[in-house]
Amino acid sequence: MYFLPIFYTVLQLFALIAIGFFLKRYGGWEDKFFSSLSVFVVKIALPLYLFIKISSSDPNAITRSPMFLLAAFIIMGSAAVVSIIIFYFLPFKADEKRAGIAFSTFGNSGYFPLSVIEIFPVTLPLISELFGTSEPTLYVGVYLLVNSPLLWSAGNYLMTGKGRRPGIKEIITPPFVGVVLGFIALLTGFGTIAGNQELPVFHILSALERISAMTLPLILISLGAMIGNLHTSSEKPSKLMFMAGVTSSIRFLIMPALFYGSYFLFLKNLNLSPAQLWVLFLETHIPPASNLAVMAHSKGINEDYAAYTLMVTYGLYMVIFPFYLMLFLSLPGILP
Repeated sequence: MYFLPIFYTVLQLFALIAIGFFLKRYGGWEDKFFSSLSVFVVKIALPLYLFIKISSSDPNAITRSPMFLLAAFIIMGSAAVVSIIIFYFLPFKADEKRAGIAFSTFGNSGYFPLSVIEIFPVTLPLISELFGTSEPTLYVGVYLLVNSPLLWSAGNYLMTGKGRRPGIKEIITPPFVGVVLGFIALLTGFGTIAGNQELPVFHILSALERISAMTLPLILISLGAMIGNLHTSSEKPSKLMFMAGVTSSIRFLIMPALFYGSYFLFLKNLNLSPAQLWVLFLETHIPPASNLAVMAHSKGINEDYAAYTLMVTYGLYMVIFPFYLMLFLSLPGILP
């Protein structure tokens, strides 16, 4: 019943990523263009998108959002424990094991969940009625408040072996500011003022909303370009495949299994809203964080592993995510 809408949703994700990939890999477009595009997305479009979505959420959602601070620690902590145990017994060097733990622990917790949240209702309106888009975006924003600092501190250490405290600009990023300002606007009733068409703020926000509407397509195109810019050597193909295989098993088998196990053990009995369950599902069904490749490239460490693992896991994500989506929607208590 839902296979075609789900397939078309993932097809949209794939098409946008493919555009960026082919433009970068075969179109001859310069790095400078995609670097500028990435800066625009991260510093302008994404913060605006988060601000507008969160500020227009149901105020009652604020009381339900703190659980995602805890959820972020639990999800990443569980992935870390599982990956540490598995990689301890595998025949990788110490620095390679750390990279594998990073791939398995830190998922792409922003781009993919937000893209699915925004695109999915277009092909299956029932999802829009059930989950909405503003409330799930708020929860993803809260999740990122924990994910981002940990990624740039612990993730950077695991990936490069160079431990450091995350800089202030890596914690208080433009998307972070967008989330915080969205919360402030929601708490202060800014949405009521913004909805008054007789005030200039309504028309200013309408213009900004047009910019934010481009965010998700541009994010996916930028992500595709980043993947298209990744290159691997052929010196150790078996080890590269082994790393990608282990990471895929953790991210696409063990983490989903933990979600479904938790659902039947206690989540379905916690009186969580559909949007809360939706975001928990999305955050446990994602490939590794693309920023791990940026870290590896900046230090010249584990670049081959980052490139190959990201290309394999992102490709697998497009294939297996529709089936997990169908499984999620078939869980008792998800659909009315």
